[in-house]
Amino acid sequence: MIGRIVFTNVNVIDGTGGVTHTTDVIVNGSSIETVGPSNSAGSADAAPAVVRTIDGHGGWLMPGLINCHDHLCNKWLRTTPANDYQSARLQRRHSSPGTHALEAAGNAVWELCQGVTTVRELGGPGIAIGQEMFTNVDVRDAIESGRIAGPRVIASRLIIAMTGGHGTPWYGVREADGPDEVRQAVREQLKGGADCIKIMSTAGLANYPHESPDTDEYTFEELSAGADEAYRFNKLITTHAMSDSAVRRAVRAGIDTIEHAFLATTKGIEAMADGGVSFVPTARVAWRMARNSPPALAELLESAGHRYRVLEAVELGVPVGIGTDSRFTVLEEMETLLEYGVPVDTVLQGATGIAARICGLADSGVIAPGKRADLLLLRTNPLQGLRSAFEGLELVVKAGEIVVASDLSDIPLRPLRPSAPLT
Repeated sequence: MIGRIVFTNVNVIDGTGGVTHTTDVIVNGSSIETVGPSNSAGSADAAPAVVRTIDGHGGWLMPGLINCHDHLCNKWLRTTPANDYQSARLQRRHSSPGTHALEAAGNAVWELCQGVTTVRELGGPGIAIGQEMFTNVDVRDAIESGRIAGPRVIASRLIIAMTGGHGTPWYGVREADGPDEVRQAVREQLKGGADCIKIMSTAGLANYPHESPDTDEYTFEELSAGADEAYRFNKLITTHAMSDSAVRRAVRAGIDTIEHAFLATTKGIEAMADGGVSFVPTARVAWRMARNSPPALAELLESAGHRYRVLEAVELGVPVGIGTDSRFTVLEEMETLLEYGVPVDTVLQGATGIAARICGLADSGVIAPGKRADLLLLRTNPLQGLRSAFEGLELVVKAGEIVVASDLSDIPLRPLRPSAPLT
């Protein structure tokens, strides 16, 4: 049963760039009640309904991590060589629905144990077009009902793509051609329970050289129809867009977020800034594919200067969110952005406050009264070392409930421990 938790003697990273030292945070039910100095009024002594007091011992309390772009069924790619992607994908495409469902459930727990309390899930498995086994909506509902453990899931249901477009045949895809059919496809996803919409603007990397990331797919009219239909139902829409022309087209069409933009130019980034569009660069994917792809693709990706585009986006004030795509972790993505040159406080906001804005979560990503109590307690300061801090993760709180506790915790819970790290 969720009650009241008082964190004492903690340093708070609030998700907006603010840091408060040696303070208390009171959680009441699923929400944050107060944030204030230790021993202040409203702290533990003044809260008779407290069910648990946790002394942080000078540790660091921050919002739970938000993964803005993930595929819970695809973490097996961590152990698959880049030159074997296509054959491995085809083989796994024919796995049973139960195999895929269990894998998604296991990966949901794995991410929760890393401190990820929200995942925006942008495409699940599919055996054949129009014959999806299950969707990320099913994963979301299973977690919400308590049948399985995992982060809160923001589900896109089926990806919308042109006939033969990117995502086929790896994911559950709704093929749609022309503005009217795109509108219908959006309506179908919303009818099926989608929280957001994902649409494909370009080809990608997974099926190279059959498809090349610089090939544009949806037209301006098709993208505009998708965006308009999503807006009519107050849903956000994001797009997989690799090329610069597709990025600029998507911005003009009214898309909310650009995913990847591996081949964007400064003009594309400026269009994002001018259009008030957010950006999820999935930098670790770009970094790895530039080093592990066939020579022609590796050269194309390396010459595009994705690192510089991300830095330009940060400089121009484009909201940049953390997203892992298939094989990586949030920590690895944050470390890659640090290597790009993004300041550590901006990186952390990209996984908390900024990420919440990108995902349309007004109640999340920030430690403040009234916000959802998704919290992490770390032994050391992540602003001074991300890996050491997250390897010292003490507690994960999801909506006011302690769901992960380290072996060193005195909380009387059976902790959910991740499996050995995959390499």
